[in-house]
Amino acid sequence: MKTINDWLDDKYEEMATSPGFSNKLSDFEQQAAILRDQAKAEGYSTKDLSEECGGNIAAHLMNRVNTRNRAEIRRKAEKNLTE
Repeated sequence: MKTINDWLDDKYEEMATSPGFSNKLSDFEQQAAILRDQAKAEGYSTKDLSEECGGNIAAHLMNRVNTRNRAEIRRKAEKNLTE
């Protein structure tokens, strides 16, 4: 079984690249509820998930996804500068 951190890393990628995903707070709240259910179904406790996310799953998801998106934008900009 993966660590909760590794499991979350996979989920961030899946979430950020899924069609129709938006950066609205309500979407992150909904995704947090889905992640809690998925974690439980895969053998992780809600407590472990919450602790891994610093106590606020939705805020943690928002920070991770937004950080990933900013990094992608930066990579594209740097690539355009070198071309």
